[in-house]
Amino acid sequence: MYRTLLAVLGLALAATTLAAQATSVGLPLPPPGSYMLNRIQRVPFAIVLEGNNIPRPLSRYTQKAITLLSFIYTTCGDPQGCPRAWEAFETIRQEVKDRPDLHAKVRLVFVSLDPRHDTPRMLAIFARSTSTDSAIVPWHFLTTYSTVFLDRLLRDMGTEISIDRAASEGGTLVLNHLLKVFLIDPRGWVREIYANATLDPAVILGDIETLLIEERRKVK
Repeated sequence: MYRTLLAVLGLALAATTLAAQATSVGLPLPPPGSYMLNRIQRVPFAIVLEGNNIPRPLSRYTQKAITLLSFIYTTCGDPQGCPRAWEAFETIRQEVKDRPDLHAKVRLVFVSLDPRHDTPRMLAIFARSTSTDSAIVPWHFLTTYSTVFLDRLLRDMGTEISIDRAASEGGTLVLNHLLKVFLIDPRGWVREIYANATLDPAVILGDIETLLIEERRKVK
Protein backbone atom coordinates (compact mmCIF):
# COMPACT_ATOMS: atom_id res chain seq x y z
CA MET A 1 0.00 0.00 0.00
CA TYR A 2 2.81 2.40 0.87
CA ARG A 3 4.51 1.75 -2.50
CA THR A 4 1.18 2.32 -4.26
CA LEU A 5 0.81 5.67 -2.49
CA LEU A 6 4.31 6.68 -3.53
CA ALA A 7 3.51 5.77 -7.13
CA VAL A 8 0.36 7.92 -7.07
CA LEU A 9 2.27 10.82 -5.56
CA GLY A 10 4.91 10.45 -8.24
CA LEU A 11 2.28 10.68 -10.99
CA ALA A 12 0.84 13.82 -9.41
CA LEU A 13 4.26 15.46 -9.24
CA ALA A 14 4.95 14.52 -12.85
CA ALA A 15 1.72 16.17 -14.02
CA THR A 16 2.57 19.34 -12.13
CA THR A 17 6.06 19.34 -13.64
CA LEU A 18 4.55 19.45 -17.14
CA ALA A 19 2.44 22.47 -16.22
CA ALA A 20 5.43 24.26 -14.69
CA GLN A 21 7.53 23.51 -17.77
CA ALA A 22 4.83 25.07 -19.93
CA THR A 23 5.06 28.35 -18.05
CA SER A 24 8.87 28.29 -18.04
CA VAL A 25 9.00 28.23 -21.86
CA GLY A 26 6.19 30.72 -22.31
CA LEU A 27 3.47 28.28 -23.33
CA PRO A 28 -0.07 29.10 -22.16
CA LEU A 29 -1.50 27.11 -19.29
CA PRO A 30 -4.68 25.12 -19.91
CA PRO A 31 -7.78 27.15 -18.96
CA PRO A 32 -9.15 26.42 -15.47
CA GLY A 33 -11.86 23.80 -15.64
CA SER A 34 -10.58 22.30 -18.90
CA TYR A 35 -8.79 19.52 -17.05
CA MET A 36 -9.31 17.23 -14.08
CA LEU A 37 -7.36 16.94 -10.85
CA ASN A 38 -7.51 13.39 -9.53
CA ARG A 39 -8.06 12.47 -5.91
CA ILE A 40 -4.66 11.41 -4.62
CA GLN A 41 -5.40 10.64 -0.98
CA ARG A 42 -7.47 11.82 1.94
CA VAL A 43 -5.80 14.06 4.47
CA PRO A 44 -5.23 11.70 7.43
CA PHE A 45 -6.59 12.19 10.90
CA ALA A 46 -4.22 14.14 13.13
CA ILE A 47 -4.30 16.30 16.25
CA VAL A 48 -2.78 19.77 15.92
CA LEU A 49 -2.40 22.91 18.05
CA GLU A 50 -2.93 26.55 17.17
CA GLY A 51 -2.48 29.53 19.48
CA ASN A 52 -2.96 27.49 22.67
CA ASN A 53 -2.68 23.92 23.91
CA ILE A 54 -6.25 22.95 23.05
CA PRO A 55 -6.12 19.95 20.68
CA ARG A 56 -7.98 20.26 17.39
CA PRO A 57 -8.43 17.82 14.51
CA LEU A 58 -6.44 18.67 11.40
CA SER A 59 -9.69 18.34 9.42
CA ARG A 60 -10.76 21.67 10.95
CA TYR A 61 -8.12 23.24 8.67
CA THR A 62 -8.46 21.05 5.57
CA GLN A 63 -12.20 21.00 4.86
CA LYS A 64 -14.94 23.46 3.79
CA ALA A 65 -12.45 25.54 1.77
CA ILE A 66 -9.70 24.93 -0.75
CA THR A 67 -6.50 24.53 1.26
CA LEU A 68 -2.82 24.92 0.49
CA LEU A 69 -0.81 23.06 3.13
CA SER A 70 2.93 22.74 3.59
CA PHE A 71 5.30 21.52 6.30
CA ILE A 72 7.89 24.08 7.40
CA TYR A 73 9.86 25.09 10.48
CA THR A 74 10.63 28.62 11.58
CA THR A 75 14.42 28.26 11.90
CA CYS A 76 14.84 26.81 8.40
CA GLY A 77 17.66 28.57 6.56
CA ASP A 78 17.54 26.77 3.20
CA PRO A 79 16.39 29.38 0.62
CA GLN A 80 14.96 26.58 -1.53
CA GLY A 81 13.06 25.12 1.41
CA CYS A 82 10.72 26.81 3.88
CA PRO A 83 11.45 30.41 2.73
CA ARG A 84 10.43 29.40 -0.79
CA ALA A 85 7.15 27.98 0.52
CA TRP A 86 6.54 31.21 2.44
CA GLU A 87 7.21 33.28 -0.68
CA ALA A 88 4.77 31.18 -2.73
CA PHE A 89 2.10 31.44 -0.04
CA GLU A 90 2.54 35.22 0.15
CA THR A 91 2.08 35.46 -3.62
CA ILE A 92 -1.04 33.31 -3.54
CA ARG A 93 -2.37 35.32 -0.60
CA GLN A 94 -1.97 38.57 -2.50
CA GLU A 95 -3.58 37.11 -5.62
CA VAL A 96 -6.57 35.93 -3.61
CA LYS A 97 -6.89 39.35 -1.95
CA ASP A 98 -7.00 40.93 -5.41
CA ARG A 99 -9.73 38.53 -6.58
CA PRO A 100 -13.10 39.09 -4.83
CA ASP A 101 -14.40 35.86 -6.40
CA LEU A 102 -11.80 33.95 -4.37
CA HIS A 103 -12.38 35.67 -1.03
CA ALA A 104 -13.05 33.27 1.88
CA LYS A 105 -12.68 30.29 -0.47
CA VAL A 106 -8.94 29.64 -0.06
CA ARG A 107 -7.08 28.78 3.13
CA LEU A 108 -3.32 28.65 3.77
CA VAL A 109 -1.85 26.25 6.35
CA PHE A 110 1.67 25.72 7.64
CA VAL A 111 2.39 22.74 9.91
CA SER A 112 5.68 22.86 11.82
CA LEU A 113 8.34 20.19 11.42
CA ASP A 114 9.91 21.21 14.75
CA PRO A 115 7.30 21.05 17.55
CA ARG A 116 10.00 21.40 20.22
CA HIS A 117 10.86 24.92 19.09
CA ASP A 118 7.71 25.93 17.22
CA THR A 119 5.29 26.02 20.11
CA PRO A 120 1.78 27.47 19.74
CA ARG A 121 2.98 30.66 21.44
CA MET A 122 5.92 30.97 19.05
CA LEU A 123 3.77 30.40 15.97
CA ALA A 124 1.20 32.91 17.20
CA ILE A 125 3.78 35.62 16.43
CA PHE A 126 3.75 34.61 12.76
CA ALA A 127 -0.03 34.28 12.76
CA ARG A 128 -0.43 37.85 13.97
CA SER A 129 1.61 39.12 11.02
CA THR A 130 -0.98 37.71 8.59
CA SER A 131 -4.15 38.25 10.63
CA THR A 132 -5.21 41.55 9.04
CA ASP A 133 -6.71 39.74 6.06
CA SER A 134 -7.83 36.59 7.84
CA ALA A 135 -11.46 37.01 6.76
CA ILE A 136 -10.38 37.13 3.11
CA VAL A 137 -7.68 34.44 3.14
CA PRO A 138 -7.01 32.79 6.52
CA TRP A 139 -3.45 31.63 7.19
CA HIS A 140 -3.00 29.11 9.99
CA PHE A 141 0.27 28.16 11.71
CA LEU A 142 -0.06 24.76 13.35
CA THR A 143 2.12 22.53 15.46
CA THR A 144 1.78 19.23 17.32
CA TYR A 145 2.27 18.07 20.90
CA SER A 146 5.47 16.23 20.01
CA THR A 147 7.39 14.48 17.25
CA VAL A 148 5.39 11.34 18.01
CA PHE A 149 2.23 13.02 16.69
CA LEU A 150 4.14 14.72 13.88
CA ASP A 151 5.92 11.59 12.62
CA ARG A 152 2.66 9.72 12.08
CA LEU A 153 1.18 12.64 10.15
CA LEU A 154 4.28 12.97 7.97
CA ARG A 155 4.28 9.25 7.23
CA ASP A 156 0.61 9.29 6.27
CA MET A 157 1.20 12.31 4.00
CA GLY A 158 4.18 10.66 2.27
CA THR A 159 6.72 13.13 3.67
CA GLU A 160 10.05 12.31 5.28
CA ILE A 161 12.49 14.34 7.36
CA SER A 162 15.85 13.65 8.96
CA ILE A 163 18.13 15.65 11.24
CA ASP A 164 21.32 17.01 9.69
CA ARG A 165 23.42 16.31 12.76
CA ALA A 166 26.60 17.90 11.44
CA ALA A 167 24.83 21.14 10.57
CA SER A 168 22.92 21.08 13.87
CA GLU A 169 26.05 21.00 16.05
CA GLY A 170 25.90 24.80 16.42
CA GLY A 171 22.72 24.47 18.46
CA THR A 172 20.08 25.24 15.81
CA LEU A 173 18.20 22.24 14.50
CA VAL A 174 18.67 21.67 10.77
CA LEU A 175 16.27 19.28 9.06
CA ASN A 176 16.61 17.59 5.70
CA HIS A 177 13.24 17.56 3.95
CA LEU A 178 11.81 17.90 0.48
CA LEU A 179 9.55 20.90 -0.01
CA LYS A 180 5.99 19.84 -0.81
CA VAL A 181 2.82 21.88 -1.01
CA PHE A 182 -0.49 20.01 -0.94
CA LEU A 183 -3.61 21.31 -2.69
CA ILE A 184 -6.65 20.02 -0.80
CA ASP A 185 -10.29 20.26 -1.88
CA PRO A 186 -13.15 21.27 0.48
CA ARG A 187 -13.87 17.61 1.25
CA GLY A 188 -10.37 16.91 2.53
CA TRP A 189 -8.90 15.19 -0.53
CA VAL A 190 -5.38 15.97 -1.73
CA ARG A 191 -5.77 16.84 -5.40
CA GLU A 192 -2.28 18.04 -6.32
CA ILE A 193 1.24 18.11 -4.86
CA TYR A 194 3.78 20.74 -5.82
CA ALA A 195 7.51 20.25 -5.33
CA ASN A 196 10.26 22.86 -5.24
CA ALA A 197 10.77 22.96 -9.01
CA THR A 198 7.01 23.08 -9.72
CA LEU A 199 5.92 25.64 -7.13
CA ASP A 200 4.50 28.10 -9.65
CA PRO A 201 1.77 30.44 -8.28
CA ALA A 202 0.21 30.72 -11.76
CA VAL A 203 -0.18 26.94 -11.92
CA ILE A 204 -1.53 26.80 -8.37
CA LEU A 205 -4.11 29.53 -9.02
CA GLY A 206 -5.29 27.71 -12.14
CA ASP A 207 -5.70 24.54 -10.11
CA ILE A 208 -7.59 26.42 -7.38
CA GLU A 209 -9.98 27.83 -9.99
CA THR A 210 -10.40 24.35 -11.48
CA LEU A 211 -11.49 23.01 -8.08
CA LEU A 212 -13.91 25.91 -7.61
CA ILE A 213 -15.45 25.21 -11.02
CA GLU A 214 -15.77 21.56 -10.02
CA GLU A 215 -17.53 22.57 -6.79
CA ARG A 216 -20.01 24.78 -8.68
CA ARG A 217 -20.81 21.95 -11.07
CA LYS A 218 -21.55 19.64 -8.12
CA VAL A 219 -24.00 22.17 -6.67
CA LYS A 220 -25.90 22.26 -9.96
